[in-house]
Amino acid sequence: MATGCLLLGAVSAGADMHGDMQQLAEEKQCLSCHGREDMTPRAPGFSSIAAKYAGGEMKGYLVDVVLTGGEDHWGSATMPEPGMQRPEVSEEEARQLVDWILGMHEE
Repeated sequence: MATGCLLLGAVSAGADMHGDMQQLAEEKQCLSCHGREDMTPRAPGFSSIAAKYAGGEMKGYLVDVVLTGGEDHWGSATMPEPGMQRPEVSEEEARQLVDWILGMHEE
């Protein structure tokens, strides 16, 4: 029974983290261009990003993309620079968002 409670607690904590990251992505306007799946023509979906960069070797690169924006990261889509069309994202927030996105490949 104790093991069941621990597993339930872990699932609940994971769900809370997912909700927190979903909320952060909404606050930082990530979802204006990205979706969980590839349903938006503006930018790749999080699931495609997670699949392309599975393994985490490019995590630092992805954090930089979130922080600086720019173009030529994925086809012709341009990610707005911070402050232009999207709120500032701290380095810690960028790392959390990238971890969350990369974790979607494991789901």
